[in-house]
Amino acid sequence: MTAQPLVTIITPCLNRAGMIATAVQSVRDQDYGGGIQHLVMDGGSRDGTLDVLAHYPQVTVISEPDGGLYDALNKGIARAQGSIIGLLNSDDTYRPVAVRAAVAVLQDQPFVSMACGGATVVDRDGEPGTVIRHYDGAENRSLEPRDLLLGVPIVNARFYRRALFDAIGRFETRYRIVADRDFLLRAALAGETAATIPEVVYEYGSHCGSLTIGGIDARRRIAEETIALTESWLSRTPPVPASAARSLKRLHAQCMLICMADGARRGDFGSLRECLRRGTKLNGTWPINAVGALGAWAARRIWHSGV
Repeated sequence: MTAQPLVTIITPCLNRAGMIATAVQSVRDQDYGGGIQHLVMDGGSRDGTLDVLAHYPQVTVISEPDGGLYDALNKGIARAQGSIIGLLNSDDTYRPVAVRAAVAVLQDQPFVSMACGGATVVDRDGEPGTVIRHYDGAENRSLEPRDLLLGVPIVNARFYRRALFDAIGRFETRYRIVADRDFLLRAALAGETAATIPEVVYEYGSHCGSLTIGGIDARRRIAEETIALTESWLSRTPPVPASAARSLKRLHAQCMLICMADGARRGDFGSLRECLRRGTKLNGTWPINAVGALGAWAARRIWHSGV
């Protein structure tokens, strides 16, 4: 029988006293036969989070100031002892099969850099446990630039070989929300490959305190940072491949539309003019990309409403 590798789970955390126990318990409930190192990288919680974590002596807790989510993840990666790494948010959970299923796929396909399963989004506020959305398609598990940029790449439903971070670097900390998309795009353009985990392995929690799942304010924050990401990639020398550039331009247009819609909602016509100027400066065919992005968005909404 093949020896079971050590798996490291990294959880960035700040003031999650009401949620961290559920995340930690989901790691304890894994039906994996090998070892799991669980690192909680706490940014200096003051709400009782550390008291909750004290009840889990098997969890390694590092509590110190950090530069945000991705800085905390990078610190965890530096401390990881496992050859396989998973990233678990403090307000999310793994399904019990997650680690076992990921290890099985990575052992069966030794030349891939990561394995990705499906995910769901569950309500943590109104009707706790209610599934709001499913991300269980091939496009969610893909490492193709188009899917990473224009779809939902569910970074937390992926398990990574430790060697991948050594090969392409860790998360870019100048991004506070979208560094995971940047990381996956770097992996894709470096020629790395991904394998599919058939099962749903991850549950995202939707609640009012979520960094990335929420209403228009969360979408605006993500859109603004994504605009910066796309502009950075499109200004690189040598340029990115044409297919990736097309997807980057469409994503840029899509995020501009989100910012314009928010500006219109707030009556901020200066913001509307700036979006038009910025979009046209980057790409003369911006209106065409915007129409394509709007159509793709509408198609996804129709698809998910029928799931």
